[in-house]
Amino acid sequence: MIDPMANIDPAAPAGPEMDSAGVDGNQEVFDMNAYRSNLRKTDKIRSFMGIASGCVAGVCGLTGLSGLVCFLILHITVNLSLLAFKMKFDLHSYSRESMFAFLTADLQKCAMSFMLFW
Repeated sequence: MIDPMANIDPAAPAGPEMDSAGVDGNQEVFDMNAYRSNLRKTDKIRSFMGIASGCVAGVCGLTGLSGLVCFLILHITVNLSLLAFKMKFDLHSYSRESMFAFLTADLQKCAMSFMLFW
């Protein structure tokens, strides 16, 4: 499968491989280079989101709990956008994380960027 986020096209085998018992030898293939590239790109997007959402919350005058709610809503929205537009809701082709882990990944790091620009 072509990995659109990492722009890596792993070479596909010529045909199905069978072992001596005639059992199909298909196994899950996980390319670590593509995984690292995907993590770097999502990290950049999430970091920029923290900075941009901090600026938005500051300009809109959101303080206290309303600023925190703004950050959480924007963080989840950006992660869902990544999942929808880049991954076509097929998370397991790009990552071994659960849906909850993907949506809450880098939350603390992005919160620090958010607070810096808030």
